[in-house]
Amino acid sequence: MRADRLLAILLLLQRRGLVTVAELARRLEVSKRTVHRDLEALGSAGIPVFTQPGRGGGVGMLESYRTDLTGLSLGEAELLPLLGLGDALTAMGLRSSLARTETKILAALPQAQRERAEEMRRKIHVDLGAWWHGTEAVEEMTTLTQAVFTSRRVRLRYARPGRDRPVERTLDPLGLVLKAGVWYLVASAGGSEPRTYRASRIVEASVSDEPFAPPDDFDLASFWAARSTEFQQTGTSFTCTVRASPDATRALRGDTEAPDEPWTRFRFTVGSREHAIRRILSFGAGVVVEEPDDLRRELADIASKVVESYI
Repeated sequence: MRADRLLAILLLLQRRGLVTVAELARRLEVSKRTVHRDLEALGSAGIPVFTQPGRGGGVGMLESYRTDLTGLSLGEAELLPLLGLGDALTAMGLRSSLARTETKILAALPQAQRERAEEMRRKIHVDLGAWWHGTEAVEEMTTLTQAVFTSRRVRLRYARPGRDRPVERTLDPLGLVLKAGVWYLVASAGGSEPRTYRASRIVEASVSDEPFAPPDDFDLASFWAARSTEFQQTGTSFTCTVRASPDATRALRGDTEAPDEPWTRFRFTVGSREHAIRRILSFGAGVVVEEPDDLRRELADIASKVVESYI
């Protein structure tokens, strides 16, 4: 839209000072001729834009002219670069929108606020991924995002743990949650109680033409908070018996000191089977699973594949 483009030019000039027409065309993804027409429109509207010819020249705007679109305090402005949503919005296909929004907001800030915000960006980095496995790749993330934002039912094939074949589901997608690098789809089936589905286990998804009406009383943040509280109160969902070296025992049980005995046998509980596998493998030969047998076999298979890759 032209109005959106004119505003983008205005804010870029306010933030950057002199900018070449070629740079404006590249940023706005339009032709130089279109930029010239937009600059003429801004001038006709009373915006004091000017052109400085020669080396180092470009298009500029009188410093005395400013827009104030945000109403942000200094402390609020400093928080803009710390949202930590870059990877999340990239997965949802919205990274370019974030970049444009940030550019517009920062450009509208007074000089002091803008400098403080950019200083925060240089000195603090927010990483929302979990340390051990980073952010999971979700093949159908774009499809899930589309289904959530358009309130249309989604048909998917879901690989449940312990099942040989994915199960098929038609769900009402109510929202997406990113928790420690792991995406979850919150959805219900035919108006039933909402459930969570690990998005990386969705092997195929398609958005149907059938719309649905989300429950009026459903709030994604409240739902997730309740589920998190329930999880913390009821404990973890996967348990195995292991023998571990002193250092591994201390790390897995959260002890402050390593035990005196060479190896300790204990029950190890975590949130999921996948989490257990990642944690156990991270200690190499320092942890040996005694039971269940199927977990022992899976770990042995993983270990053999690792060995094969180095032979």
